[in-house]
Amino acid sequence: MSGLSADGFMTYWEQDGANARSLYLSSYSPGTPAVEKYLVARNTGKDFLPANVVDVFDVKGAAILEGSGKTDVIVMDELGFLESKAIVFHEAVMRRISGSVPVIGVIKPVRTDWLDTIRAHPGVEVHIVTIENRDDVLKELLDHQTGRCA
Repeated sequence: MSGLSADGFMTYWEQDGANARSLYLSSYSPGTPAVEKYLVARNTGKDFLPANVVDVFDVKGAAILEGSGKTDVIVMDELGFLESKAIVFHEAVMRRISGSVPVIGVIKPVRTDWLDTIRAHPGVEVHIVTIENRDDVLKELLDHQTGRCA
């Protein structure tokens, strides 16, 4: 990441059998495999099954964020609608966004009160990523003076 150190969290899908995929939350640490991953939801191809979403984000996600920020940049990949009721996690996100360490995050392009609160924060700048601009966005964000982007 351009010589900068980073920490934070990430969510990602893993194939879980022929037709199923599982969504996990884990710490973000580039270059190292996730030590611990926490199940958020499963998609069986027929059903989308959330799994203790509030607990995962309020306990594990908030703890990850509370331990982050000892780096040049905090990564939040991604903030979405699943954690809309995870109030402890919301508070941890807002503390980091309001803090002194720059945050680069991804916000799902949907409208919820939770996501709109992040977008409305005075320290947040929203940059829309498209197929055409996606290769240039990271460089632009890293070069940007405010360092607060979502």
